[in-house]
Amino acid sequence: MKHSYSFPILLTSLLFVTIALSALNTQVPLWLVRENFSLGQIGLVGSSYFTGNLLGTIMANWFISRFNARFTYTYSCIIFAIATIGLSFSMDFYSWAIWRFFIGIACAVTWVVIESCILVTGTVRTRGKMLAVYLTTYYLGTVLGQALLQYFPQEVLYFGLVIAVLMGLAILFILLTHYKLPKKKKSSFNIMPMIMYKPSRVGLIGCAIAGMLIGSLYSLMPAYYSHLGYTDNQVANWMVLLILSGVIAQMPANWCADRFGRRIVLLVESIFMMIACGLLIFNVCGVLAIILLGATIYTIYPISMAWACSCVRKQEIVSMNQAMLLTNTLGSLVAPAVIAFIMDTLSNTYLFISFAIISLYFVVLLLLKK
Repeated sequence: MKHSYSFPILLTSLLFVTIALSALNTQVPLWLVRENFSLGQIGLVGSSYFTGNLLGTIMANWFISRFNARFTYTYSCIIFAIATIGLSFSMDFYSWAIWRFFIGIACAVTWVVIESCILVTGTVRTRGKMLAVYLTTYYLGTVLGQALLQYFPQEVLYFGLVIAVLMGLAILFILLTHYKLPKKKKSSFNIMPMIMYKPSRVGLIGCAIAGMLIGSLYSLMPAYYSHLGYTDNQVANWMVLLILSGVIAQMPANWCADRFGRRIVLLVESIFMMIACGLLIFNVCGVLAIILLGATIYTIYPISMAWACSCVRKQEIVSMNQAMLLTNTLGSLVAPAVIAFIMDTLSNTYLFISFAIISLYFVVLLLLKK
């Protein structure tokens, strides 16, 4: 009974964190563009955030074992707020990379806490629905963050203070929940058996590919539209359309995955993603292409998560969750820096060419899967 009403409270807390993160992820590249940072530097700042995600994923289990789930989440929100305010101290590449690194750690730890609470308390029959509701809430918060971005102050310091208020609300709600995660006898980080487990391998690869695509979108899409001459509000509107498409597609995509099989749905999504990238490369039907891109990219991760979790026992779910976040973060870490370098060297359209190549690889992998 405690968990039944803790779930919506947990999602409310997540909503505040996601609004803050969404607004910040779009605003940071725009600030850097105004300060004449190169696309390569913008991509590296984005990669520093995902490096923090990687370290946070590795350390999350230790934090949870030491401080419990709610206090670990609380401390992460405090670090998020302090690091965002820290961005106002100086506008140089190294300091912004460091602060974004700490923000990445905080975000990864909050995700491990939330997803582990959902996966542990859910059953085989309810886990998929709970994940769909969780990710719908996450993407809804992302849309709200983009929609509210025009009302946020443009000064870095005042922007950070607004983020601090949102983090305070997130802490207030998480302390009202009653989640307790099981403690392991060994607090060491040992997820290699999960990564090497063959039945869940395609699911983990899907998580990595989702990280590559979503990480590059957040790090480079605002800069892409800014270089095309769009205003900040117009950039935010394109991001809203992209993410809102993913929100709307969550429930239908997960229903289709349960009905027709996860492999088939991921295969169809990858093909549609290649079509969307082709439309964007040739600048045809831009609105339709963005809707198609958002509906496919943002639904790969939950379906891949469900695939990987369906292959392990309940007591291994927390370790599998960390393995999924680790592979997702590795994809988010590597792709923005590499794609940003290619865009800086060749042209901005290589953002979508890179997406099409990644999608083609996933299509081949799924076709070879028996």
